[in-house]
Amino acid sequence: MAAPVRSATRIAMSAVLVLALAGVVYVGLGLGFHFGWQARLAACREARSARGEFVEPEVFWPPLTLAFDVTFWPVYAWANVYHDGTPFATPCTH
Repeated sequence: MAAPVRSATRIAMSAVLVLALAGVVYVGLGLGFHFGWQARLAACREARSARGEFVEPEVFWPPLTLAFDVTFWPVYAWANVYHDGTPFATPCTH
């Protein structure tokens, strides 16, 4: 009777490993999205400021922005592509 228990434990551990790996990939892609988008936003802010345009201040505390971007990056990327044709939409891409 011990064999089925070991098999079930092995399956559960494999499932946990796959989920952990998927979580690491998701967070890694989210971090890449965050830093890519923030770099493009900074470049856009700088370009608009150089032209004398109004530049919106950053609204959220940077760690909170990081948390939002890492958590919701698929939604942000899809919305940006849908509206502006690029996953890293900025006011300069409109």
